[in-house]
Amino acid sequence: MKQEANSSTTIQRSLQTARTRFFDGGELPAALLPPLVAQSWQRSRDSGLRPWQAPQYDQTLSCLQYTPADRRLRQCVEQEIEPLWSAFGGTDWTIFCVNPEGVIVHARHNPSSRDSILQPIAAGRRIHESHVGTTAPGCAMHDSAEVIVTGNQHYLEAFACIFCLAMPLFGLDGEVIGALDITGKGQRNAYVLREHFRLAVLSAQQRLFASAMRHCHLLRVQHDPRWLPTPLAGVLAVNDDGQVCAASLEARRLLALPSIGPLPRVDLRQLFVHASQAQQRGLLQLGRPARRIVQADGSHLWVQPVRAPLNRTVPRPPLPRSQQPSPPVADAVSGNLNEQMLLAVRRTLHEHDGNISTASKQLGISRTTFYSKLRQLQQAGLLPTATDGE
Repeated sequence: MKQEANSSTTIQRSLQTARTRFFDGGELPAALLPPLVAQSWQRSRDSGLRPWQAPQYDQTLSCLQYTPADRRLRQCVEQEIEPLWSAFGGTDWTIFCVNPEGVIVHARHNPSSRDSILQPIAAGRRIHESHVGTTAPGCAMHDSAEVIVTGNQHYLEAFACIFCLAMPLFGLDGEVIGALDITGKGQRNAYVLREHFRLAVLSAQQRLFASAMRHCHLLRVQHDPRWLPTPLAGVLAVNDDGQVCAASLEARRLLALPSIGPLPRVDLRQLFVHASQAQQRGLLQLGRPARRIVQADGSHLWVQPVRAPLNRTVPRPPLPRSQQPSPPVADAVSGNLNEQMLLAVRRTLHEHDGNISTASKQLGISRTTFYSKLRQLQQAGLLPTATDGE
């Protein structure tokens, strides 16, 4: 253990020396940095950033400036950040998600932290290599790969005491749509972090997929039926005609589909060409058990329908004019007011990092009423089932 600590110290000192030489035009010693991090050093130097500069975060943006894609990303990823924070958070740590432009769409941190490096990492700020140098989220999104950057592996000297791990998030066409990151002072077990963050990313991607494909049937696929209800399953979106409209990254891998870009035109019969007629008929029938279908290479996949289209409307014949009900003005106003209150509760809770007492005081409502609104948000799927304490 002592030898490992001495070796780590030696590497960190070598990195500190190499950074200065590199900025002066020197070459990086071979194998001193992981390739993805070395490339980020090059991009940081090319942007004119000096290693001794202080990190500069763009001015905070208003939540009103978030795009619909940003808001969808935040809603889906915050349900993963809360349990991650419960397990790995701390005074000198933060867990956050950025969009493809590096803008933080959601961040979880300890409000008592006054650290000059960690405190500015907040929703609305932008993290970019030209302003903060090498970071795990920047590398993860640039190279579509999970990355750990620790200590003097950062280009800026100010981050020499920082550990960060980031995982890219992928969209419907396999494109990078953001990154999930944990950053802090000190060390965490990298192996454990990787496993938990991988599952969190897969779960968030499934939620994003389901949200974006509300007009389609959803099917889950996996080689092992035990993993069908988990984030390890692949997800297919299929229309009523059996055409595959989209596939999650895991489904693309399981079914040997292109890993990036729009899918070629394909339907379920082509995708599962060796399925029996009975199996083919049951693929879009909700409530059917998972079916084991042989693949062209002789392997088997388990396929299970898990959701019918949510946006489907059944046309109804119009009522005679005399039978049409008058518009429920009072109910509509009440519904709108209640919706506004729910959104205010949700927003205020996030602003105060889950502190229910402070949030209820700001809104001027009792904690009993506040808890009632929280339950309504949870039932609507707009808030995780577990909230922070006082």
